[in-house]
Amino acid sequence: MRGLGIVLLGMLVPVAVSAQQPGLSVEDFLRQVPAGRPCETGLISYVFIDNHNIFDRREGRFAWAFRLANRLHVRTRKSVIERELLFAPGDCYDPWLIEESERLLRSYPFIAQVDIYGIPQPDGTYHVIVDTRDEWSTQMDLRVSLRSGFGFEGFRIQETNLLGRGQEIGVYYIDRDVTRDYGVRYFTPQFLGSRWDMSVALGRTRAGTLAAQAIAYPFVGDVSRWAVLEGFAREDRFFDYVTEFERDGRRLHVLMPLRDKSFDLAVIRRFGRAGNQSLIGGTLGFQELTYPGTAELATRDDFLAPVTPFDSLLLRDAESKRDELNNIRLGLLLGKRNIHWVRRRGYDSMRGEQDVALGAEVGLIAARSLPAIENDDDVAGTFVLYTGLAIGDLTVVTRTRVDGRRDFNTPADESEWEDVFADSELLAYFKSDPLSRHTLVFRAAGVGGWNTRTPFQLTLGGDRNLRGYRDDRFPGGRRLVMTAEERVYFGWPFRSAADIGGTLFVDVGRMWAGDAPFGEDTGWLASVGAGIRANIPAGSRTTYRIDVALPVRPDPDARDLRLMISVGEAFGLLGRFGDPQLARSRSDRITTDLFRFR
Repeated sequence: MRGLGIVLLGMLVPVAVSAQQPGLSVEDFLRQVPAGRPCETGLISYVFIDNHNIFDRREGRFAWAFRLANRLHVRTRKSVIERELLFAPGDCYDPWLIEESERLLRSYPFIAQVDIYGIPQPDGTYHVIVDTRDEWSTQMDLRVSLRSGFGFEGFRIQETNLLGRGQEIGVYYIDRDVTRDYGVRYFTPQFLGSRWDMSVALGRTRAGTLAAQAIAYPFVGDVSRWAVLEGFAREDRFFDYVTEFERDGRRLHVLMPLRDKSFDLAVIRRFGRAGNQSLIGGTLGFQELTYPGTAELATRDDFLAPVTPFDSLLLRDAESKRDELNNIRLGLLLGKRNIHWVRRRGYDSMRGEQDVALGAEVGLIAARSLPAIENDDDVAGTFVLYTGLAIGDLTVVTRTRVDGRRDFNTPADESEWEDVFADSELLAYFKSDPLSRHTLVFRAAGVGGWNTRTPFQLTLGGDRNLRGYRDDRFPGGRRLVMTAEERVYFGWPFRSAADIGGTLFVDVGRMWAGDAPFGEDTGWLASVGAGIRANIPAGSRTTYRIDVALPVRPDPDARDLRLMISVGEAFGLLGRFGDPQLARSRSDRITTDLFRFR
């Protein structure tokens, strides 16, 4: 029966690849003007695209550096920008489509600034000016360690605007703790000149291989009516359990080998008008989660050499979380979206503009397995909720996701609901004036797992949690972290070339053991820190940070001071929602991410 399931999935793959008609609905919608119906606002007679390089400065002390940066950067091609516009010459001039086009272009990481506006002409038509400025698109992440002397931990090089075509390509090599991975990833948001997305990833991991592929047509602004996704992934990896135990003065880790295979297909239809929309869709998914081998002990300083002798008592908790999954599921997706967008400046960057969704969005996926084809007999569900509210100078956003699986083969004396995961975040931004140099950010984030049957564990330390502690400190199953951060824009030096600022922050959090292996109740802990922030070029939304953090409670394992160098904010509205540690344990691949507009 397993072979029949794979054949069934293979037969359905071409559906996602060939189902391009939904994508044409955008162009059909935008290009059709009913015969005899005049444009009340006038026709667009000309569209001029002015795509600037990173820097415009040609004079001054550091003009040579700006010219060099421009030469090293390949400017975004006009055809890439034109393809994202929701209007063309001959269409009616519509301010709403102008704003939507701005927002679509602003969502790309290689574009720093966008301004689209119309100029009325004497003949009653409009000339539309599309003015953009590029972001520095080559990113390099070099990782070193000073734990026990200088050590090289890997690198990541990514180009987000390959040859000015809006495509991403990246290579990486990471050798840090249990991770020893290398590979390549490619992504294009305009596959074969269309609005389809396509991504491919190939690599090697410490446990084996990695291969992933996806083709998707996401909702385009508030215009398109269809979204489609097809994806496949296969990954061998170790699930790294942190413990508080030591051997010969070295902290022990438990490595659980696992192999995760999945195939997903989803089609979603959207109804209603902009700002008040309903969604309905169908999903088909296949998953196989297995454990090729037994858990091993290793130390933080040497993950290559397993610790001997084998300690069965220490491994018992980890071995109890080894439920295998093997299923084909058919699902129903329902959603409601009441959203409108506002622009804010200086939230997750110093002077860059970003779009904030206000209103509410709710989504639900329920998927039933087909036990006649595969082994599992269950129902899996995902619930998501987004809310955004602006009150004067305060903007508050909440994001929540809950996943669970009801196993009908569970013994009568145990709960049928398994692998219940919840992830919720509140973000509050207070900015007294749009031109103010100060932004106060508050974040509260709660994550947890209940009745887990597959590998799961959280930690309280790390760059997204208590920044004064390493990311392998304080394991557990339920976590709450609150952060207050003051972000300041200095306005000097090199105001026209870069935005420079600073930050002060306080993190407070607590871990509860839950049912995660090696979990502990920590009580309340805290850390404090400060840092330097930069956006290059000026007005960019990409933030570069150098931070130092200290634990408030003396702890010999905290090493008193942590230095963090990062690209992008650790948390904020510009980043995707979701805890990375929880993502290791979630078994689904199709979520309401398809609701996201591009």
